[in-house]
Amino acid sequence: MRKLTPAQRWWLALQRLIASCRILRYPHKLRQLWNMGFMGQYLKGQNQRDRFFFLTHNYYLSRYFTVAQRIDSAIFHYGYEGRVGASAYLRDVYHSRRGLTLWQQVVDGVRCAITLCATEDNRHEGDLSVCCFVNDVRVCRVSFSYVDSSVFGLASQCTMFVTRNQTDHVPELQLFRNTFKQNSPPFFCIASVCGIAMANGMPAIYVVKADAQIAYAETYAESFSNSYSTLWKRLGAQEIGCKHAYSMPIPLLLAPLSAVKHRSRAIARRRNWLEIALCTRRTILECGMGPAQAEEDGDPVTRLWEGQEEGDIAQSQS
Repeated sequence: MRKLTPAQRWWLALQRLIASCRILRYPHKLRQLWNMGFMGQYLKGQNQRDRFFFLTHNYYLSRYFTVAQRIDSAIFHYGYEGRVGASAYLRDVYHSRRGLTLWQQVVDGVRCAITLCATEDNRHEGDLSVCCFVNDVRVCRVSFSYVDSSVFGLASQCTMFVTRNQTDHVPELQLFRNTFKQNSPPFFCIASVCGIAMANGMPAIYVVKADAQIAYAETYAESFSNSYSTLWKRLGAQEIGCKHAYSMPIPLLLAPLSAVKHRSRAIARRRNWLEIALCTRRTILECGMGPAQAEEDGDPVTRLWEGQEEGDIAQSQS
């Protein structure tokens, strides 16, 4: 991050103060934030100086959220975490250096891990981040927040809104590709996100549209489309008549293996995704996060995609 001069820091603080004052238009929401201690227990370090991050930046979660929706979404996310998150979960996710390890594997001396942590840089781009590390170097992150689905014009229920997909172009990225053939880190992170949704008993999650992503720029429209809308549709995302997001059902609506050109490669990819999703779900439940209880095998909340092929892939691992 670029180092600011004292004058620049003063000007930034003033801008944030002015932006934060918009909360005064909503006294009821202000009382809710007051009762939550302005979410201070969920912030650390530099983030403590920007407690109104959902107002002090140009956007929060979606370029199209109104000020009221931004405030409501922040209150909903941290209210949900406070209600269902056990103390060990909250400590690992919000206050440990690396976060909660959801899955890890060592292949030919290369250690790959998926973790869940509070977003440390741009929290307004998604409050939580699922990160993929290779030999302790991050190669990808997918960020999300818990929101009320009524923000999308749907019936009210808790869901996850995936708002950021970012790959880090570091040497370890090629190491990942050499280790996990025909795969990529975003798919590992998305599989883990699905596992979190499974643990919370969610039948679907919502994924940001390319032009609603808060960093979207028309100049890079094709790149944003590839990283967001096009990717989500490959995983079965569907239109819901909303400018913010697509719906992504769980189980995922993937193409059947019989329709895939390289079937053996698809099996290998999906085997990885299934292992990550189920391991994530188990980890989340074991650490006391999420209202869901363990269901019998075959219930939709324990399956990563539709169809009978998942069982065959799981059996082929043994």
